[in-house]
Amino acid sequence: MTRRKFTPEELSGFALRGLESATPGDRWVRRDIADSFLALVDLHSATTDGELPAGDFLPAMVAQLERLRWDAGMAAAYQVDEIEEAGWERRAQALRVRSALEYLKDDFAGTSVADLVDAETIADADAAIRELIDEHGPADPEDLPEYVPASHWWWDGSYRAAMPDWVTVYRIGEAPDDLRSAFYIADRAYPRPWLAEAARQEASKALSERGIIRSLSGVEGSAGYPGGALPTWEEFRQRHFVDGVPLPVRSVPQAYVSPPGLAAMRAEIRRDGSAVLAELESIAAEAFPGSPTQLNDIQGPVRMSPASVYEHEELWGFRISFMVFPEYPADVPPADEVAALTPVLTGRGWSVGPVQEKPGKLELDVSRGEHRLHVFAEPGAVTFHAVSPRYRAPAEPGATWVIEPR
Repeated sequence: MTRRKFTPEELSGFALRGLESATPGDRWVRRDIADSFLALVDLHSATTDGELPAGDFLPAMVAQLERLRWDAGMAAAYQVDEIEEAGWERRAQALRVRSALEYLKDDFAGTSVADLVDAETIADADAAIRELIDEHGPADPEDLPEYVPASHWWWDGSYRAAMPDWVTVYRIGEAPDDLRSAFYIADRAYPRPWLAEAARQEASKALSERGIIRSLSGVEGSAGYPGGALPTWEEFRQRHFVDGVPLPVRSVPQAYVSPPGLAAMRAEIRRDGSAVLAELESIAAEAFPGSPTQLNDIQGPVRMSPASVYEHEELWGFRISFMVFPEYPADVPPADEVAALTPVLTGRGWSVGPVQEKPGKLELDVSRGEHRLHVFAEPGAVTFHAVSPRYRAPAEPGATWVIEPR
């Protein structure tokens, strides 16, 4: 069954009528006043900003509480007794009573009835609430008011139990394909769901205003995600936006123009990659005639430096992984494979480094200009890992591309 939601006007009317109909000294007056106090909890929940309605409501409440001053003071003290007497079944009501006392203290501060709830009453209520929560746990999520501020700490456990157990990881970088985890926001680290949402909005806005490239990803289960070496958003914000430590990445520059030779550089990388692959196939055919080959991977153009918001700073190239299986299915010894391969490489202008003995294989580092080959010779298989020169597209007008020496 769905409970009807009352409007702020209706709730303020309930609170006032309960006081207006009360007779000082009547046997039921304290109960009427206590109900009026509890109406403040629903009234704060029903307003869009969690505040009391503007207008005559507060002065009218003050006038009635002034009229019922002695009974109102006794009713406030009686609320502590109600908390102390609450058990498991009435723990949600006890938490509402504690919130009513807090609203009574805050809403009427500076008025003639500000002394209805004194520090001793609040301290006694807090002690009773802590004992209740320690013994019976927080209220069930379905008993939560729609809104109570984070200062009402006695609801924290209930809100956290009702909140999604969700962690948002923020990644930042200088290119969309080169991002690193920077910080995280765990919903249940916040006492209210709207505070977790506000933290996400604040983080996204702070990065957006500074022109930082970012992405977000979600992880379910904050209990299993301690964050590792990542800071929380509050720690990240304090370090970089308060203490002034520079961010680990730069902002996207305004009105930046891509290098004029960027397309030509990428075309050259693809051309050179195809040429190197064709040469590897030719080397394999010459060194090991009739043996099968296999292309494991060819990547390019690929970034070979950290990403940069200034494209003319980035280095690009290609990588190739290629295999040949000498005299397949025989297991040719690695030494025989190196002996067959070395003269073919040197005959094509490659400089072959000394043989490196590793468990179960031999390795060679081979170079020609800025091209590099790393060769693994294993029984019956030779693997070539080719790495291109490092290409860069300068920003100067009319420039195409250059090769940066290692």
